[in-house]
Amino acid sequence: MKNDSTPMTAKLKKFLVTAFCALSVSALTGCIAAAAAGGGAVYYAMSDVEYTAAASMDRAWSATLQGMEDMNLLAEAKSKSASKSSCEAVGPGDKTVRVTLKADSAEVTSIYVRVGIKGDKVYSQQLMDKIKSHL
Repeated sequence: MKNDSTPMTAKLKKFLVTAFCALSVSALTGCIAAAAAGGGAVYYAMSDVEYTAAASMDRAWSATLQGMEDMNLLAEAKSKSASKSSCEAVGPGDKTVRVTLKADSAEVTSIYVRVGIKGDKVYSQQLMDKIKSHL
């Protein structure tokens, strides 16, 4: 009489090992993709120039528009509310210049400046300095 349990056990082991490997690879791929996406988000955020001003949203908004005017930037898109405001202009090299303001409280506003997709830290800091000079 032939013993059929051995071939079945071998097939089951082979199936389980294959399934485990497939799941491991897909999980690892997901981790790598998440790490890459997370790294991109960190790089994107690090390209902003940020300043927390002891100023109301209205005062920070006014200073932003004056700073942009000092840099010869014409704000093309504006959005203003009590909690979050932003404006965009076209800067040197046809790069988008974006300034975002977020009200942390009635008298504290965070200001974020970003130039282009990759970020131009030098130009962003120059614009931020102009904005700060009007606060």
